[in-house]
Amino acid sequence: MKKSLCASTAALALVLASAMLAPAFAADLSIAPIYKAPPAAASWAGSYVGIAGGGAWGSALLRNNTTGADQAPRANSSGGIIGLTSGFNLQNGNWLLGFEGDISAANKKASALEFPPSAAFSNEVKEQWLSTFRGRVGYARDNWLVYATAGGALANVANSIVAPLGTISDQQWHWGWTAGGGVEVKLSQDWSAKVEYLYVGLQDKSYFTPTAGPAFPSNQRLHLDDHIVRVGVNYKLPWNILDSFFKH
Repeated sequence: MKKSLCASTAALALVLASAMLAPAFAADLSIAPIYKAPPAAASWAGSYVGIAGGGAWGSALLRNNTTGADQAPRANSSGGIIGLTSGFNLQNGNWLLGFEGDISAANKKASALEFPPSAAFSNEVKEQWLSTFRGRVGYARDNWLVYATAGGALANVANSIVAPLGTISDQQWHWGWTAGGGVEVKLSQDWSAKVEYLYVGLQDKSYFTPTAGPAFPSNQRLHLDDHIVRVGVNYKLPWNILDSFFKH
């Protein structure tokens, strides 16, 4: 009897101990919660290519190259612009330093009738190509980049004189400078989109010197400036143009 009671007591103690240890043992065997690392901050460092387009407006002013007097009223100009972009960025923390160049086809036009005694003549000015090459300084946070940019510019411009006797045209390349800024956002690891504004000031250049003929005005000096707003998409290249400079 005593042996049976002792055996029953021991079995009961074993069952109670097993019940108490089971949750802890099960907890040890449970699947650990999956750890999700925070998303990495977007990196802007590297080389990229892209396309950008938008609108351009400004003014065109013709002066007599000899007297300096206005030869026609200041004309407002406007048109479209679209082209290719490429560049690279260096990044240190939130700060970014880069270089960007672009070449664009333009269709920015202006026209005005000349002052007497050349009131029968009309001048048509068309900006046909524009290229800029600029440094960029920016501040990046999360997927956003805000930047300022400045550098040089080169534009190809055609100036035409339209008269009852016919039309003559002259083309010149204008050097200049540009400055502006923009905002860019990461769409994915490799793709980004931007909107930017640029002011472009172009050097004055002489047209129709020497004169194309006694029946046409000559010795004109053209002054141009541009305001550009454009949007673009950039693709980050899988290799960096600066990699070769840092290889040992």
